[in-house]
Amino acid sequence: MERIREYLSGFLGLGELLSPVYIATFVLIGWLWFKYRHIGGSFWAFLFPKAIWTHDSTRTDLWLLALGQVMVFFRFGARFAATPVVAAWVAQYGPGPIFDQSQVSPVAMALLMFLVADFSLYWIHRGFHTIKTLWPLHAVHHSAAVLTPLTAYRIHPIGSLVTTSVNAVIFGVIFGLLIGGFGADLSFAQIAGANAFIVAVNLVLTNFHHSHIWISFGPLLERIVISPAQHQVHHSINPQHFNKNYGQSLALWDWMFGTLYLIRKDEQIKFGLEGPVDAPLMTQRLGPMLIDPLRRMVFPKSGV
Repeated sequence: MERIREYLSGFLGLGELLSPVYIATFVLIGWLWFKYRHIGGSFWAFLFPKAIWTHDSTRTDLWLLALGQVMVFFRFGARFAATPVVAAWVAQYGPGPIFDQSQVSPVAMALLMFLVADFSLYWIHRGFHTIKTLWPLHAVHHSAAVLTPLTAYRIHPIGSLVTTSVNAVIFGVIFGLLIGGFGADLSFAQIAGANAFIVAVNLVLTNFHHSHIWISFGPLLERIVISPAQHQVHHSINPQHFNKNYGQSLALWDWMFGTLYLIRKDEQIKFGLEGPVDAPLMTQRLGPMLIDPLRRMVFPKSGV
């Protein structure tokens, strides 16, 4: 029972995009956008279109969400989250920390952690697209034919473990070099600060990234923050959108490393994957979602 209470506390808390707080904020911001754009008809039909929420792709989102939550409940990924171990190792055997934790304010520490985490996720996401061995795992996410907040959980289980592992290494190395190991003060800063930045972004933006609602911030702000429209472009099957907008929260990294796509106008976007190689994923069946990426990784030249 204790494990169940712990799991429910986590799932209903601010660490999950489907928590009541995030969903309520999604509805509120959706209603404000509905009014601002003077969209006619029913608000609920606008926010939760039947054609999208009853789509086979959404059903697959639900299956992968359930599978991911089983992994969380049984802590399958816990041993892969070794950031403090990596940071301590680098601090011990590396050239020494650049900053003294005691001389960095909690706010600055929190901002630094947020930036490092977002930078790390940018390169992990880019790697899933550009490293041929990893792409089949990430193709599961991009096989979504429609986008809903559930699509954020459309992740192959092995892909989830890879992300956790690589993030632990990148995050740990950077922090080991910058400030050394993870002491009690850093843990407090992480909880009170970096998470606050992440929560703020998630409240306002993240559930709209995977949605049918087109919201652009304009070319100036979209050089700093990833808008919902920018992430929807990232899911597009249009070749001019390929390998663009990898950023999780910030567009700064895309701008710095040449992968930024700015929204200039409303665009008609089609989501999913095309071609015979990805055809098994576009069946929207759970079996191919789990098995085909592994087959393609082990036998990359086996065709369809």
